[in-house]
This record gives sequence, C-alpha cells and structure tokens, in this order.
Amino acid sequence: MASATFVLPPQAESVHSARSFATGTLTGWKLSELSENMELVVSELATNAFRHGLRLAESRAKEPIRLSLLRRGGLVACALNDPGSGFPTLRDPSPLDIGGLGLHIVESLSARWGWAPLAPYGKIVWAVLR
Repeated sequence: MASATFVLPPQAESVHSARSFATGTLTGWKLSELSENMELVVSELATNAFRHGLRLAESRAKEPIRLSLLRRGGLVACALNDPGSGFPTLRDPSPLDIGGLGLHIVESLSARWGWAPLAPYGKIVWAVLR
C-alpha cells in the first residue's frame, strides 16, 4: 500500500498541476498504464472542486483543496476534498449546455466513485481506477 498527497492552491493552474502530480505518482509506482484515465478523472474532479466546491463555500474559498492518491496492488483511488457543502450529482445536460458531463466521464473511467461529507464542513469526492 502507498499514498501521496498534493495540496492545490485556489489558482487556475492547479488543475494542470494536479494532473502532473497524478501522472508522476503513477509513474513512480510503475502504474503508468493508468495515467491517461487518471489524468482525466483528476482533471474532472479538481475542476468540480474549484468550480463548485469553492464557489459554494465563499467564506472558506482560500482553503486549499487536497488531492490524495492511494494505491493498493493494482487499484488506485484518487480523492479530492473541498470546503463546499453541495454534493456531486450526475446530470443530463442538453446538447447546448457547456459542461455537465464531468461526472459521467469519471463514472465511465473508474471502477467505482462516490463522495462523503466531511466534518465540520466540506466533502471528499473519490474514484477508484484499476
């Protein structure tokens, strides 16, 4: 079992940094075959954390988002926390909507995904890849 954590400051370039961290970590764990899918999953979850989690928690918007990767054999879980109280839901956007498919991408690329509330506020959203 192995783990790695990266703190993402509330900046636009943090999503790119999160992808790079995930790819580098997987390469170090000799699981680079998961890199492409993990990059997409991390990108979607990090974007949602910044777009929704920080926006919905305006008073706590300066708090960092943490990305953690946990490895157990050939399974790798990625988890992102944010201070927002809203919960992630799959939606069915219309063809004219911009965005809205992120969690569908996460669902299609992961063995399982979900979320849990954190006390006293916030949530963690996670996905497992194999």
